[in-house]
Formats: sequence, C-alpha cells, structure tokens
Amino acid sequence: MKLLHFIIIIIFYLLSSLFDMIDGEYYRGDIMNIKNVNRLFVIIGIIILVIIGRFVLMNNEVVEMPTVQVVTQSAVIPSYEGSYCWHSNGESTCVDKAAPHEIIEMGNEPFIKVAPGETIEFQYNQNPTSVSIQQWIQDFDYENIATNARFTAPSEKGTYIISSLARFSNGDRTDTIAIEVE
Repeated sequence: MKLLHFIIIIIFYLLSSLFDMIDGEYYRGDIMNIKNVNRLFVIIGIIILVIIGRFVLMNNEVVEMPTVQVVTQSAVIPSYEGSYCWHSNGESTCVDKAAPHEIIEMGNEPFIKVAPGETIEFQYNQNPTSVSIQQWIQDFDYENIATNARFTAPSEKGTYIISSLARFSNGDRTDTIAIEVE
C-alpha cells in the first residue's frame, strides 16, 4: 500500500512537470523542448503499467495461508502445524516451531491407527507448487518418502511420525501427523 501511495505521488509530480512544460517553462525561444515532453510521457506510461501490474498481482495473490486436512480412505488424521513462512499484501510472517518429533512428544499427541500400506494424503485448500513428505526416524534424522501430497503408510508395524513440507506461491508450511501401523 505504501508503494502505491509513493507511485501516485510520483505521477502527480510528473504530471505537474508536464503541465509546466506545456505552459511554457521549458520553451527554448519559440520552440518547445519536445524531447523532454516525450521522455515524461514514457515515464508516466511505465509508472501506469507498474500500477496496473501490481493491481493485477494483488488480485491474484493468495492472502490466507492454506489449511490442510490429512485423510485416509476411511478416516481423517489430526495434523499439527509446524514452522511456516507466509507473505501477502506486502507483509511477511515467519514462525519457527519445534521439529516434528518434538511437536508430537511435547504435546503427548496420540498415534492414529492405520493399516499397513494404506494411502494417506495431505489435502490443501490451495494448490501447492511442491510437496515433500518425510518420515522421522530418530530425533532430527528423517527420510524423504514422497514428493507429492500422497504416500503409503509403512508396511511394518510400529509408530511413525510423518511431516509434510508444502510450498506455495506465497510461502511454505510444515504439518505433522503421528500414525501407528497395526
């Protein structure tokens, strides 16, 4: 918004300079300095294009950070928001949270039972530009298990902490789930 105000002030300044030229301040004898007037029109044209472009980009900008729902064929798995960075309307917000395994351990979050090899999907209400799924092995060690929002649960019985890193045009977010393969 501040940029828009600045551009409007520049346009008014340039227009007042144009009117000064037309009123005769920039006459050289009887001949008006057309070169300066042409330059001014080009500058005003560029500024108008910048304003229109910014307006179009702001209208296409995703303002709200996307939400996620994690689903299987038969259930919804609760997810826990992790770190994220999001920018819109000229403002940015970055929040650094605990690592996925710490989020689950500190919150005493329950492990949701799933079948071996069951398909699980992180569904976002906006289209991400990329998604990567990690399976946390121990502490800060993890293994990438998928490069899209859908993956299959491990085939071996046990408890697993899975996180998703989704990137969008305005930022990224991580989400974590805790599953138990029966």
